[in-house]
This record gives sequence, C-alpha cells and structure tokens, in this order.
Amino acid sequence: MLLDLLRWPLPRYRRDSAQAHHGPEGYRNLYPFKQPGFTDLLRWNWQRRRLRVEHRLQDIRRMVPDIAALAANRERPSYTWIGHASGLIQLAGMNLLLDPVWSPRASPLQWAGPKRLLPPAMSLHELPRIDVVMVTHNHYDHLDFHTLRRLAAQEGGSPLFVAPLGVGRTLLRAGAPAGRIVELDWWQRHRYGEIELTLTPAQHWSKRWALGDRNRALWGGFAAKGGGAQLWYPGDTGYHPELFARIAEHLGQVDLALLPIGAYQPRWFLAAQHIDPAEAVEIFRILRPRRALAVHWGTFVLTDEPLHQPPLDLAEALHRQGMDPAAFTVPAIGETFWLDAASSRQTP
Repeated sequence: MLLDLLRWPLPRYRRDSAQAHHGPEGYRNLYPFKQPGFTDLLRWNWQRRRLRVEHRLQDIRRMVPDIAALAANRERPSYTWIGHASGLIQLAGMNLLLDPVWSPRASPLQWAGPKRLLPPAMSLHELPRIDVVMVTHNHYDHLDFHTLRRLAAQEGGSPLFVAPLGVGRTLLRAGAPAGRIVELDWWQRHRYGEIELTLTPAQHWSKRWALGDRNRALWGGFAAKGGGAQLWYPGDTGYHPELFARIAEHLGQVDLALLPIGAYQPRWFLAAQHIDPAEAVEIFRILRPRRALAVHWGTFVLTDEPLHQPPLDLAEALHRQGMDPAAFTVPAIGETFWLDAASSRQTP
C-alpha cells in the first residue's frame, strides 16, 4: 500500500476538445455540480463526531456461494454479489469481476480508513479464473491495489483490465500488465471474445491521493453484454433524469441492473455524487430493466447511515411508488442470480 502513497505520477490527461466532458484541466460531468471542498469535508467530519450509529450486521443476509457450480458454469448468465460494489458476472462462458475489493479497508493504508465489517462472500482463490476485470473509477472502495495485484498474478495469466480514461496508470502501479489494460471514454465499447463492454456516463468525480490529481481520471458505469443477456452497473453516481434517460435509450433492454443504494447520508454532502434508495427506484423506473439488484451497501461504513438501513429505505421507496418489490430485490451477500428462465432468481 505504500506504493500507492509514495509513487503518484499524475494520470496522463488526454483531452478531446470535441467532447463536452473533457475540460481544460480534467474531466467534468455532463450536468455539473459543485464538488465538495475541504471546508465541506471538515464540516461533515465535525458533525459525524456527535453521531451514535448502530450497525445491525445481523440484519444483513449472507449465504455461501455454490463455488463448484460457478466454476463449472460455461453457459448460464449469472451474477454473484461479493459485497459492496464487487460482483462476479458470468456471460458467454466468461468470468468478469466488477470493482473487486477484497482488502480489510477501503483505504491506501490497512491500519486506517473505512474498515470492512463483513467479509467477501468468497476468497480470491475460490473464484473461477477471471477473464475480465472492470473498474469504474479510482476511489479506494472500487480500486484496490492488493486485490488487483493478486488477480494480475492469477494462474493461467492476467485478466484483461477495462477502466475509464486515465485509470490505466493506477492499474499499472497495482500490477496489471501494460498489454492487458484497455481505457474507455464514455460511450466507447470494447469487444472481447463474445462480450461487449460499454462505459456509460456517471455523475461523480475522481481522486486517488496525489495533490492535483482530482478529475484527471474519468469515472463511469459499465454495461456488459453477451450470451443473450445485458447487465448494467451505473458506478458511483448522483441522480439526473436526463442522464439516465439517455443511458436507457442508448442501451436498450437491460436484463439486470445493479443499482447502488448505500453511502448517501448526509444528503447535503452526498446528493450530487451518490444516489439514495429513492433515486435508485427512479433510475429503475427510467431504465425499465427486467429486474434490479441492490448493491453498494452492507460492507464498509463510508457515510452516516447505519449499514443495515439502505434496504429499509429501498422498501419504503418502492412502496411509495406502488412498485413490485420482487422486481427490485435486495440480495444476500454471496447470493447468485441466474438470468435465464425469464431472469428468475435462483439461490444456491
């Protein structure tokens, strides 16, 4: 982890003046917002000192994945929630990992920073061989050096690493081979075997550790399509109806949407950059996927809401909108969803 702190060459910023989200000094959002500054951070941390939050970990469901079934699977599209934003996607006979973080802290240091309160659903050595790793942006709860280094050294050769523009240099420092990194701009696609990956826009920002690196790497979400199914994860994002209407039009039918529901309080600080459960429901209404799963919660204490609270707020939002909760469900950590048979849910 010291490598992440001590060697911090700034990402090479490749500006295309024809692109509205390529600014003079870094990338910017399609619908700009004032990004939190140092004084905002101080205010938030001062307010947090008075909070007494109880995290009822016993209310967060967990189950043991069927590791043998996942290892043998070559045909059935599936998604297994590992925890937080990390998930195993199986499409067209390939194994894809989304934002893999196995470390005990979402931090450049493993003795400080947000601590993992619930372990990953399976260990790295229990995973099937990984073909593709997708990293949505460079924040520590989505890009983890220790995990990526081990994946790059997996038996049989490194997976392909796919990430937004500017994230490649960080992936190199994390151990990914130079010839196995693909960087994408918003709406760019990359074909790998029978899989097509598309980087979709998001309302967020980027920063790792170095002074001056804010927004010099892009952020986004991923659509993964293959084997007759399409999955989409928006990445960390704030809500804007026009943005998600554009994404819905561009992607067409989405079989499974992985929608973030955690890390949203306090709203004065986080609304522009992280959706809350009610906004996740609005995205579900706009996108109209066959079904949705609630992710990006239940693992790290990153913000002020209790770790078990997001599913409760999601249930209330679905009820308020008169929507069927069976279409937008809360998985257990370790649960596998098979997308065949009309996207019906199956658990180990």
